[in-house]
Amino acid sequence: MALRALMKLIVGLGNPGPEYVRTRHNIGRRLIEAIAAKEKVSLASKKALKAAWASVTWSGETVHLAYPLTYMNLSGTPVGALVAHFGIKSLQDILIVVDDVALPFGRLRLRGEGSSGGHNGLVSIEENLGIREYPRLRIGIGLRDSRAAPMSAGSGELLKDYVLSTFDSDEEKGMEKLFEKGGEACRSWALMSLEACMNRVNAKETD
Repeated sequence: MALRALMKLIVGLGNPGPEYVRTRHNIGRRLIEAIAAKEKVSLASKKALKAAWASVTWSGETVHLAYPLTYMNLSGTPVGALVAHFGIKSLQDILIVVDDVALPFGRLRLRGEGSSGGHNGLVSIEENLGIREYPRLRIGIGLRDSRAAPMSAGSGELLKDYVLSTFDSDEEKGMEKLFEKGGEACRSWALMSLEACMNRVNAKETD
């Protein structure tokens, strides 16, 4: 069966293993899992692709949901494999969902391109694809207390410890709402023009 020419791929970044499940760095993967659960589809692990994926149909549009089975700093390999497997012709049809320490917890920001910002997952993807002009949905994992903000924007071991820490109880209570908002953003990206979707998602940054 021929693959549809018009299809989208959404990849949420994270780390494998139970010790990383609820860490801040895993928020991209958790969003993919939440969308799959809502759509009642199972994410199947494919060793050849080094990724888990499932397909959904939104308003007649085929959308593949996936997350890498590799560690964050090797995300480029499975993303490249998924692009090849599904025959994605334009990198504008790929959405990478990733955590961002520079954004407050729960804030979403959609961009059509940009730098990696030092994020290991994005660095790996850019090295594999050889390009940075692909959409990415950033999900804020920064500290909500502005007095402690320097920690979320720190470097070295301090930053590493922060992104690999788990969300606090109040943040976990807000996950359902965050996943609903993130899911809506992903669906809008798949069905709308990038500019229109950016206007919708980013306009809520100050809500």
